[in-house]
Amino acid sequence: MLTYNRASLKMIRNNLHVYATEASEPAAQNTYHESMMKIDDLLANIDQKLKQL
Repeated sequence: MLTYNRASLKMIRNNLHVYATEASEPAAQNTYHESMMKIDDLLANIDQKLKQL
C-alpha cells in the first residue's frame, strides 16, 4: 500500500512541477512549489517507513 501511495504521490508531484513551470503568475508558482515541498515531506516519510519494514 505504501509503495502504491508513493507512486501516486510521485505522479502528482511531477504534474505539479509541470503546472508550476507553465504558470505565469508568481503566486500560482509559489503555491505549486509549496505543494511540491509538502509532497516531498510525505515521500520522505514513506521512504523511511519502507526502510523500517
